[in-house]
Amino acid sequence: MTSEKVDWRVHTKLNDLNVMHEKSAQQLSQAGYASFDDLWDLPQDFVEPANIRRNGWSGVSTLQVEDAQGGQETFYLKRQENQARYSLRYLTGALTFRYEADALCLAQELGWPSVEMVAYGFRVQAETGASQGLLMTRALPLPTLADYEDKISDWSLYLPQLRRVGEQLLTMHLTGWQHGALFPVHIFIELGSGDIRLIDFERARKRLSPAWAAYADWVQFIRRSDWLPDEALNAIVASHTIKMPRMLERLRKRFPKRNF
Repeated sequence: MTSEKVDWRVHTKLNDLNVMHEKSAQQLSQAGYASFDDLWDLPQDFVEPANIRRNGWSGVSTLQVEDAQGGQETFYLKRQENQARYSLRYLTGALTFRYEADALCLAQELGWPSVEMVAYGFRVQAETGASQGLLMTRALPLPTLADYEDKISDWSLYLPQLRRVGEQLLTMHLTGWQHGALFPVHIFIELGSGDIRLIDFERARKRLSPAWAAYADWVQFIRRSDWLPDEALNAIVASHTIKMPRMLERLRKRFPKRNF
């Protein structure tokens, strides 16, 4: 699985949208999606019930767009209104999708394993004053790690691939960034090679050290991976234990029933 390297600082402007590639801008424009409103006003046919919290809402829908060969390409369109998070980066608050867009741009620059962001946009609705944002990503034709919970009985056959998973996560953690929602359901994996792509970077944040970023993510992952045998878990964290032996000691204390 390959992904084109993108200079995230150079975007194509499509009216009030930021589009990562010129060819994507042409594709969206030809399909009739040439502005924020064109995407925002699409029917709210969400793949799951809308997330209603923080005095706002967000939802994810799929969008089929014709490609240059006349086929159909699938994208995920995330829309959000008035769901803000506050931080030192955004003292007055920003939509959580803004944080995700920032993280996905950084992932492209630094080579983290991530879903490909195609377009994004943010605005304050003039009539209501509502903060609105949208983020569009290319669909991943891969299963998640969670999909294999009941399908693999002998994980020893996949230890090299699992070590590859950990190596890719290490590239992110060594920059001091925590994914913030490192759950098996958010890790899309090509099991033959171990190549992964991550989704859901809304809670990504910079930590004080790489070890702290890694520890916080692994705590989340292990809590949701009790079905994963110890040999598989050890393969995934192997590269981290070499770089961050003290983090391993903390994980052993946090999860005494796991055999690290």
